[in-house]
Amino acid sequence: MAPEYTEMVAVIAFGVLSVIFVSAFVVLIIICRRQRLYYKSTYLDSQNEMSRPEVMLIEPEKAELELGEVQLNPNLEQILADEQWIDDATGLIPHCLSILKTCRFLTERLTALAMGTTQASGSGLCLIVESAKRISSRVDDMVRSMYPPLDPRLLEARAAALSLAVSHLALIAKYECGQRDKSFTWIDKSLAEMDGHMVVLRDAAVTQEASSKIQNVLNSNYNTSL
Repeated sequence: MAPEYTEMVAVIAFGVLSVIFVSAFVVLIIICRRQRLYYKSTYLDSQNEMSRPEVMLIEPEKAELELGEVQLNPNLEQILADEQWIDDATGLIPHCLSILKTCRFLTERLTALAMGTTQASGSGLCLIVESAKRISSRVDDMVRSMYPPLDPRLLEARAAALSLAVSHLALIAKYECGQRDKSFTWIDKSLAEMDGHMVVLRDAAVTQEASSKIQNVLNSNYNTSL
């Protein structure tokens, strides 16, 4: 091949490559410019959206903050360790203490689980907060019913209300965090233990109710005979 022909081919090839390079550079500049305009437009739109009066009136979710503030009776630890329960003649107080311990365990674990999860929705967290607060008031009611004079019927009713509140919290937490998580077996186990103690309280309440009815009948017959 003649040297002149070779030089001409090289010049043409160099020219083509130069055109391709310049074209690619121009296209890159255009793309960058359009991206910059797009992000700028998106930013301005978001600023305008946040500056709308109806948006400014919406308060942020406080569920996560409230979860950290939820706590049961601050004296619960002292109540559980109180030596006065040793003198209980009914045999019901140990079951009450076990229910309270399980309640505290589940409430603390479930609220911590809700705070740590990334799956729970804002409404779900609010439900958990309300449920935990309800448990706190149920704990206070049950503790008050444990002091003399002890009524097994009232005690069973208060314990049942507490157990129901804890079960409701567990259902919400399991739904929000994913029911298929195998690590949630500890929830069912704890609830089953609580139900076992509830059976004892329920039997005592039924016995007390039957005894009261018999006593009322005897008193009625006695008054009639007079």
